[in-house]
Amino acid sequence: MDLTSKTPEQLELIISRHRDAGKMSAALCREAMAELSTRTEKGFDLKKAIDHLIVAAKLGVPTDFKQIAIASGAFDESKQKWGNWATGALKLDRLCIYCSHHHLPQLTAMLGNAGGKTSDAVCEGFLKGLDAAGIAHSGDARGVYEEHRRACIDWGKTA
Repeated sequence: MDLTSKTPEQLELIISRHRDAGKMSAALCREAMAELSTRTEKGFDLKKAIDHLIVAAKLGVPTDFKQIAIASGAFDESKQKWGNWATGALKLDRLCIYCSHHHLPQLTAMLGNAGGKTSDAVCEGFLKGLDAAGIAHSGDARGVYEEHRRACIDWGKTA
């Protein structure tokens, strides 16, 4: 199947069907994840976002949604006004899927709210990303989030 002609939504559908069937490691699913990671949509460049999160992990310093929006190309401070619309453009599920596919820690755990605090909503959103990537988790949202953040920082020390 030629996945290059598929829209991002079609690729996400292939991935979600495999996730629902418990077959995230199937060849077609892996190929769809790889193809999806090459797409830039509405200014969002997934690889630039991943690079930004890798730097955050290496520094051991969390980043916030505005900084990743700028780094990914989804938000231009000189032309746009920051608002909640921008976080919707970030495609955080795709970041989780990319990390899983490329055997990286779940780098979205390096995201938090501006000012260094992490709201409960961010922790809950992180679990949704894990679900999208077919990654099992248990425990409370904050505990899972913090566990993954520690794993990112530990990984960053050796990356």
